Amino acid sequence: MTPPVSADVLPAEEKITVTINGVKYNVPTTFSEVSLATYVRRHLHLTGTKLMCREGGCGICTVHVAHPDASGQIVQRSINSCLCPILSCDGWEVTTVEGIGSQEKPHPVQQALTDHYGTQCGFCTPGWIMTMYSLLQNSSGRSLTKQQIENNMDGNYCRCTGYRPILDAFKTFAQDGVNANAAVCDLEDVGSKTCKTTGGPCHGKCADFRAGSPYVAALAMEAAMIAPPWYKPTTLDELYKKAEELAGKNVYYVVGHTGKGVYNDYPYDAYVDLKGIAALSGVTKTDKVLTIAANTPLTDVISTFNQTASTSGFKYLTTLAAIISKTAHTSVRNAGSWAGNLALKNQHHDFPSDTYTAFTMAGTQLMIGPENKLYSMEDFLTFDLKGKFILQAHFPTYSDDYVFRTYKIMPRATNAHALVEAGFRAKLDKGQQGQVVITERPALIFANINDEFVHAKATEDFLTGKNIADPQLLKGALTTLQNEVQPKEDPAEASVEYRRSLAVSLFYKFALELVGDLADARYKTAVGSLVRPVSSGSQSFETKQENWPITQAIPKLESMVQCTGEAKYISDIETEGILRAAFVLTTQANASIYRLDATAAMALPGVLRVITASDVPGKNVIGTPGRTPIMGEEILATTQSYYAGQPVAIVVAVSREMAEEGAKLVKVEYFNVQTPILTCLDAINSNSFHETKMKDINVGDAEVAVKNAAVSVEGSFEMGAQQHFHTETMVTVCYPTEDGMNVEAGTQFIDGTQSAIAQACGLGKNKINVTVKRNGGGFGAKGSRINIVAAAVGIAAFVMKRPVKMHQSLWDNFKLIGRRLPYLIKYKAGTDAAGKLAGIVLDVYGDCGYQPSASVIVNGLPNWIDNIYFSPAWKVRLHACKTNTPPNTHCRAPGSTEGIYMTEYVLQHLAYASGKNPVDLKRQNFLKNGDNLLEGATIKDCNIGPLTEQLMSSASYNDRAVAVDQFNKDNRWRKRGISVVPMRFAVHWRNGNYNCLVAIFHEGGTIAVTHGGIELGQGINTKVVQVIAYELGVEMSRIQVQPTMAITNANARGTYGSISTELVCLSAIECCRQLNDRLKPVKDANPNVKWEDLIETCYKQGIDLSARTWTNPKPEEPLVYNTYCAMCTEVEVDILTGESHVLRLDCLYDCGESISPYIDIGQVEGGTIMGLGYYMTEEVRFHPKTGQNLTFGTWKYKPPFAKDIPIDFRVALLKNAPNPSGVLRSKLMQEPPLCATASVVFALRQAIQASRTEAGKNDWFPNDVPMTVERVQQYAQTQLADLVYKP
Repeated sequence: MTPPVSADVLPAEEKITVTINGVKYNVPTTFSEVSLATYVRRHLHLTGTKLMCREGGCGICTVHVAHPDASGQIVQRSINSCLCPILSCDGWEVTTVEGIGSQEKPHPVQQALTDHYGTQCGFCTPGWIMTMYSLLQNSSGRSLTKQQIENNMDGNYCRCTGYRPILDAFKTFAQDGVNANAAVCDLEDVGSKTCKTTGGPCHGKCADFRAGSPYVAALAMEAAMIAPPWYKPTTLDELYKKAEELAGKNVYYVVGHTGKGVYNDYPYDAYVDLKGIAALSGVTKTDKVLTIAANTPLTDVISTFNQTASTSGFKYLTTLAAIISKTAHTSVRNAGSWAGNLALKNQHHDFPSDTYTAFTMAGTQLMIGPENKLYSMEDFLTFDLKGKFILQAHFPTYSDDYVFRTYKIMPRATNAHALVEAGFRAKLDKGQQGQVVITERPALIFANINDEFVHAKATEDFLTGKNIADPQLLKGALTTLQNEVQPKEDPAEASVEYRRSLAVSLFYKFALELVGDLADARYKTAVGSLVRPVSSGSQSFETKQENWPITQAIPKLESMVQCTGEAKYISDIETEGILRAAFVLTTQANASIYRLDATAAMALPGVLRVITASDVPGKNVIGTPGRTPIMGEEILATTQSYYAGQPVAIVVAVSREMAEEGAKLVKVEYFNVQTPILTCLDAINSNSFHETKMKDINVGDAEVAVKNAAVSVEGSFEMGAQQHFHTETMVTVCYPTEDGMNVEAGTQFIDGTQSAIAQACGLGKNKINVTVKRNGGGFGAKGSRINIVAAAVGIAAFVMKRPVKMHQSLWDNFKLIGRRLPYLIKYKAGTDAAGKLAGIVLDVYGDCGYQPSASVIVNGLPNWIDNIYFSPAWKVRLHACKTNTPPNTHCRAPGSTEGIYMTEYVLQHLAYASGKNPVDLKRQNFLKNGDNLLEGATIKDCNIGPLTEQLMSSASYNDRAVAVDQFNKDNRWRKRGISVVPMRFAVHWRNGNYNCLVAIFHEGGTIAVTHGGIELGQGINTKVVQVIAYELGVEMSRIQVQPTMAITNANARGTYGSISTELVCLSAIECCRQLNDRLKPVKDANPNVKWEDLIETCYKQGIDLSARTWTNPKPEEPLVYNTYCAMCTEVEVDILTGESHVLRLDCLYDCGESISPYIDIGQVEGGTIMGLGYYMTEEVRFHPKTGQNLTFGTWKYKPPFAKDIPIDFRVALLKNAPNPSGVLRSKLMQEPPLCATASVVFALRQAIQASRTEAGKNDWFPNDVPMTVERVQQYAQTQLADLVYKP
């Protein structure tokens, strides 16, 4: 059934009306399970709004909405369209990125982000644009500050840019910003006027719709058949009556619908929209009570609290506002109501609700209907809400002798649930000198301890009427609390030890606050949490105008179309009649498969077929053609589930949602279930290794050298995995043709994807035409792991004889696709008395997953392990561990990141053992030209010494190191650390095969180029265009990059390893040389001829105006050149919680003579932040019994967000450093900067060690990465006896 545009087709009760980008749409109530994001993308084909997590955790789907509140005032806000049902938008105006501007007429926000080179892959860009646009609309008539803007960007994710350029672009709209754009937007007027077209609020400009009538695609008949009813009562009586009618059914009561991002208790029998009930909206206040109605969004709760706090008795509300401000992020708080948050807590006691913690601490009472009785928060938790509804929250007044404090400790700065959170309330009597008496029972509230633990009742009893300033009483209270807090063991959560320790530490912080100046000044700095100021950054590079457009700093060529939402990605393909596919994934690792039962799936309307291994038309295996299934990887598992998340079948349906739901209904039964092997240590204990020929390294006799060394160390450490977390998840679309198949695949390696589909379908590669225009990120995952998705889609299209698309959910992407290899390293090393390295012994265990393909990464470690250090003796043994996890794979800077860290860690240990500053020990052992490298080459271009000195000087390292020491002396519970990591990245060109085709067209002299690289956000297209424009002497505007295709890039290498951009540029240069040679005679005859006339003359003379090049470099030595980098990182750590801030990060990178400085700066920043995520926040966990990935979405897996970047972020490209061995004197970029971010680990170590030393622990402590807040706090090993008021 197609949604009618005319309002006369359906009666009012069977439709809602919504205005989208100025056009009104009538949507039938059969769309009850269609989200706003799906509606605009699939049914309106407004694909500028992207979709990734479907949890409200990434901000990629952000749109702007305007609607009247209960008082009739127009509310304008950003929301997550993935969580918002389209039927919830009745009477709303929705604006998507297409509605605010186009590349011909961009909105100032779109222009600003383009000008600040704030896009790379661009998939997340529309979400950022709409978040900022919405802030401007909502701030009409008010001045914005940089802090407000940065605070508002707490829910948008970007893997590519490192956030800094995005924040800088948006801060130009702040009144305290540089080159403020505020006047451009007429903030005083926008929002206060009425739109003449829609009758709603003015958005500053009207949308530019160039396509006549709006397009509206039909809802699948099968979806309409099973759509649950949608009800919208307008009074409480209607609500209560409807609830009685629906008794016993699974009903979703809709306000913000944000709870779906945490718990999806699907399927629902009905939806009831509560937003039209006036009695559930509004705020009232008396002298004694503040009353807030149930539908009030969290954003308005925060605003109400902050405004009311100036009133007598309500000062404490700012404390409540502070913790609720940390709930999710702005767009979720804009939509989600406080009552919905509490209802979720009532239904799921394990939900760590910030609202529940805050309200309970405040002694809030809830009015619940229809009885209209008041209940305490404690009683509410066990109250049966079936048929009952939260109506109001009542907040009492408190006198000024009460103290309130809340804490929320998260795995990152924003948009995360609490590891532990606490709310404390105490009434004090400070009448007697030296005493602080808690005069009534305090409230000590905790969340995420266990499902039922709310009050620390024993500790509350212990403290009542006592003098908290008494050191012995403090000791007793801490002991009581430690005994009382019994966290629930949960493999998906922080450890029991950490959560118990953290709860105790948070109360200790509160005690320090209560006693105030009675505590030692060094200890009082623990009070409160780390406060982050507005971030800033600087960028330094050189450009040579005489060489422009190369060396010219320009934004990415695709930036504007990414900012306007006009850039199309493979996941945006919504062709009519296309079928959708989803994998059935196993749920048990290391088990035999007994049988599959697809009965329930096939009974679901819309499911057309369940494809199993027996249906595969070709070979049920991906990998090198000719491999047996034993050596290759099965596309669909047959007899064995090696890992949880392994594909076992493909469900094909008429929609994505039906395919995914059908996949869940397929039952997989197992037998012979064994304990899964999940780590390198498990593999060692089980003797589980891949049979691969590892290339061990022996130089000299390292064992003897270490044994005889003046200083020697020994130990072990682990390095964790890292999800790629590309914003566009794995996607492929296959179109069967009369003679084969056309394919659009999100791949980094066309040849490999072409092979996978051909082999699976039993076709020749010449019948598989793969095309790629751009990818929404890749980071190595789409080099090989895309092939299991592509092969499956090829199979489905072949079997169904229809076009099929699979756009993996983020959840399946995490479960199925491998990740950066985890490692276990055992080491021994030594130096002579002066500090010179004597020898290093490493046993390296790399977790390849259940397939050996990633062993090539382990085997390549010797290229990186020596980094920039010379040791006369090495012994490196390599082991490829076989585990019951998905096949791991390349992830940005694979092998180099880990190899460099390994030796850096060893040198840190040696420096500690010898009492040296690590920087001094490192410089003492730098490579020199003429030294031999572990890979066998001789180094010739080493500039690491001068580069490191330059960084240390520009970063003021020596002065800051002294300041760090002084800070640590002045503070007991806040510690700082500073570290410098220099690095070398070896560049190898062999097997770097790429095509390039440049075609010049007569009738205007425009130029098209298609090359062998894939645009992933790294700016390859921009650099290629700059190079061609330079070589041909034409304007860049004449050149258009066309998609990469198998036919024009046959047999070529994938886009990975960082070398693609420079080798494609090299290939483009050769094409231009051919063309210039052909043009030269004509040009010599007409020296002043215009370009277009020159081309026309050549055309008439029959000169070939196309050139193709196949680049196959064969340098004399495998090592072409090295690039160098040094990074200095300073951190501040809250020892009691493990939280930290990166105060400042300085990076000096040698990229030769940069072809495109903005592109290269962006790569440094993006790589650095991805590295900070790897080393600090991103942790992968598996269930110890099933092997299931427990961190498979945005709820548990935490890459950095905008407030996790360095507060002071300084990037410089080394000047006056042309590379004689590079393309146009440049050096590669993309991966190397990530390697240097290891500096943050050693800065954290220094801060932790400062605390340990003060506690009398002077020994070296081993540390694993990532250095999560949990690990940082636990490594400090703070004991109960350390928690005192004075030393």
